[in-house]
Amino acid sequence: MPNKANGVIVAGAICLFVPYRNMAPDLEPETESLTDQAIDWLVLLRSGNVNASIQREFEAWYGAGEAHREAFAEAEALWGAAATALRQDRASTVAARQRRPVRRRVSAPIWAAAASILFAVCLAWRPIADWAESDYRTGFGEQRRLTLADGSSVLLNTDSALAVDLSGQRRSVRLLHGQAEFRVAKDTARPFVVEADGASVTALGTVFDVFAGGSRVEVAVSEHAVEVVSQSLALKLRIEEGQLWRHVRGKASAQPSNADMAAVNAWKRGKFIFQDRTLAEVVAELNRYSASRIMIKDADLEQLRLSGVFPLDAEQVLTAVEDLLNIRATRLGPWLVVLHA
Repeated sequence: MPNKANGVIVAGAICLFVPYRNMAPDLEPETESLTDQAIDWLVLLRSGNVNASIQREFEAWYGAGEAHREAFAEAEALWGAAATALRQDRASTVAARQRRPVRRRVSAPIWAAAASILFAVCLAWRPIADWAESDYRTGFGEQRRLTLADGSSVLLNTDSALAVDLSGQRRSVRLLHGQAEFRVAKDTARPFVVEADGASVTALGTVFDVFAGGSRVEVAVSEHAVEVVSQSLALKLRIEEGQLWRHVRGKASAQPSNADMAAVNAWKRGKFIFQDRTLAEVVAELNRYSASRIMIKDADLEQLRLSGVFPLDAEQVLTAVEDLLNIRATRLGPWLVVLHA
């Protein structure tokens, strides 16, 4: 059958990029489920490229039986839930952006290029400003090893952005979003400081990880120690080797805790390690590695729990989740996956 219409669903809006077609989808009931057929029809009908012939063919398909009508109603419900969830996600992203300081003024040519990209992807959920402000970044599923000018090295994990300023009296690095391991070169005259969502992490040794995403900041130390300072939380503490400190916005830990460093460092070995994690937590992690946005339709599914070791591949984990938790993953075009009963 021909390629499916490309439905791009992004924060706060549903944007459809569908080539004009004079024919309805070439549906093959033997190879495609009614749910998939319904999604094809929904994308096409919302594309604005529907003529009278396509409308008649849809009405014939829709009227073929109760199962067809139920499948189409389910597709509409999934679509509506996706839009609602992504509007909420967009609102939280905007609020987080308003709290972040601006690193530098972006020139008009850069904004012009960014505007072109913005138009092409129809306001993709990762703020373009992050892309413009960063010196280094990674895409979904990508990892990148950097060597900085001072000899320090950084391993950037998936979907991460980093801004670097090594001039002046200190070496300053800002993790805009994502995760990174820092191996710091010794320089007693210039402290090495990582800024992440209001927290300042100063190296007192060699190797540590910082994660910043959504409303969460985590710092884990593999070698020696770091000092964390947060002016907004009136907090200053030392994190030793083998410890983890977590700040979920509004619920900062007063003290670090002992960490399972095998789990903390699993991403560097190409593994997910989930230990009695809720499905909501698993999905939040998978969304960092997947170009498709993954969401959970039914709130009662969010508390299902999963344990296991998996390859660092979101698609393989989704397949396992379907089998292990007996739920379904429905794909709405290439950009959205909905988990439901």
